[in-house]
Amino acid sequence: MAVNPDIARLINKVRDDRTHGAIELARQALGVLKTTAENSQAVTGEQFLGGLNEAGQELISARPTMTPIRNIVSRLLREISAKVPAGDVALLRELTISTVDEKIDESLKALTQIVAYGRELIAEGERIMTHSFSSTVVALLEEISRQAGGIEVVVTRSGPGRTGETIARRLDDSGLPVTFIDDAAVGLYMSDVNRVLLGADTISAAGVVNGVGSYQVAVLADRHGVPVYVLADTLKFDTTRGNRQFDFEDRDGGELADPTDVGQTVDIRNPHFDITPLELFTGVVTERGIMTPDGVIDYLNEQPVS
Repeated sequence: MAVNPDIARLINKVRDDRTHGAIELARQALGVLKTTAENSQAVTGEQFLGGLNEAGQELISARPTMTPIRNIVSRLLREISAKVPAGDVALLRELTISTVDEKIDESLKALTQIVAYGRELIAEGERIMTHSFSSTVVALLEEISRQAGGIEVVVTRSGPGRTGETIARRLDDSGLPVTFIDDAAVGLYMSDVNRVLLGADTISAAGVVNGVGSYQVAVLADRHGVPVYVLADTLKFDTTRGNRQFDFEDRDGGELADPTDVGQTVDIRNPHFDITPLELFTGVVTERGIMTPDGVIDYLNEQPVS
């Protein structure tokens, strides 16, 4: 069953989006499923579910690195299939729309809780470093600015995608003092910061997948004794027990260098994600509280295999 061209265009927007974080893209994915349900021309429940599942699988395939898309789409599809008789198209449509709205609301509430827990970690006068755009990290820092301020933020360029520019602009608009540095200068500045805050696209027993360069940032923080925290909704937790290969999204090398400048036969590699071992993190701030690396493993082991 082919995806409707209008839905395919929405899926392509999710695939091509290099601005928003994983949770924001997961909410966008839910919006695509809502639109799929609203505009479905199915005359049977089987056709309706088939179209919804096809759109869901296309969304998952569009951004395989981003576990929250896979988790939230898979959970919604399971719930819809289990709750309503397959033959009732009207009820299937109604339930899909209401369930999407509920899950978006749950995600926003989780963000609020993560920000609240993260706020407790940071004292006035601290200097924070962050790398790679995370809507959750930005939301926490903006909340600190609204409440009291009193902190400074060191923002890295954040790889060839240069998402650090978006972070710097957002934080500057909020009134926080920002120092913007190249990724190569992280070691030079690390001894001057109190802690590092990172986001995540996936958290598994193998480690934390985030924007490329996060691994180096965590290693340098460990070398300097600087605590590193990940801010992440548990939707980002991968419960496949290591049975899934991560796609680090090796993109066009032209983002990194002009082939005519480095040599036409040079193999330019441009991954946009890397993976950092859990032991390099002080804690993971979730909507359920702050988990230690061992606590993350325990939580993963308690979940059903997806």
